[in-house]
Amino acid sequence: MTIHIIGAGSLGLLYGGKLAASGAKVKIWCRSEEQAEQLHVKGISVESDGKITHISSECFQSEPVSRFHELGGPEEEDFIFLMVKQAGVVEAVEGLLSPYSDIQPSLICFQNGTGHIEQVERILPGWRIYAAVTTEGAKRSGAAEVIHAGKGSTWIGQAGKMISEGKTAQASRVKHSEKALVTQMERAGFEVFLSNELDGMIFRKLLINAVINPLTALWRIPNGALLESEKRISLMKELYEEGVAVFTASGIPWEENLWDQILQVCRATSGNTSSMLKDVLEERTTEVSWINGSIVRMGESAGVPTPVHRLLWKLIEGIHV
Repeated sequence: MTIHIIGAGSLGLLYGGKLAASGAKVKIWCRSEEQAEQLHVKGISVESDGKITHISSECFQSEPVSRFHELGGPEEEDFIFLMVKQAGVVEAVEGLLSPYSDIQPSLICFQNGTGHIEQVERILPGWRIYAAVTTEGAKRSGAAEVIHAGKGSTWIGQAGKMISEGKTAQASRVKHSEKALVTQMERAGFEVFLSNELDGMIFRKLLINAVINPLTALWRIPNGALLESEKRISLMKELYEEGVAVFTASGIPWEENLWDQILQVCRATSGNTSSMLKDVLEERTTEVSWINGSIVRMGESAGVPTPVHRLLWKLIEGIHV
């Protein structure tokens, strides 16, 4: 089994580096030839709790995505961690993975918003497609350096129609490969859970991101600074209340202490720069359309107005022309 990491951002380097250090066969696919070369020369440095661990490039393979097909792509038994931004999912799946529809390896999507899984399933019918929710904190500090900003957990669940629990040869092989992946990830130091009920976690993370990320991006502050004034907390609460109203009308269960969880995330990641703020500062397209935009679209379908989410969505999109 080879684990392909498509996208060498913060999470890509964190998972790729730690998995490679644990003895897994890892291929990291980078957007640029320059980053692939730096990884080849430098290896990966992971900083955690002030300690830096260096993973030699002899432990993994790094290549630009432009060579994906030339180098053979994936095999049927492989796992592919798709760690590109949400806006790049369709391009990556169509350009890199659709030519391998006949061998059907396993694809795990690590995106924050909603709606992309349905797009992937349309492009790759018959594939084993998984969604992943992670609370691991990571911040890329260079092309080959990543800071493990906070240890968390990773939940992985198969999207779409679940494979039968029966004793078919296919179901047995799938379970074996899933267990092998979890074992390897645990060996790498990750806390991993397989889940048949991932939807609740996906929507929980969606709302947490929808409350925190756009405000940090708009005000250009770290996560913890949201709690420094009642005015900021008040706007957070408006976003939260719109979100849970949409969830309720849509029949999506949510935990009674979800507001407290959002506040705790701000405290636990107080010094962190959110991914949306980082995209704004680096003048890249943000994921606001997939995060707050998802809340707006769900609200429209359920007949629930979401004016605050809609306003922030448009404000963030209008920062860069």
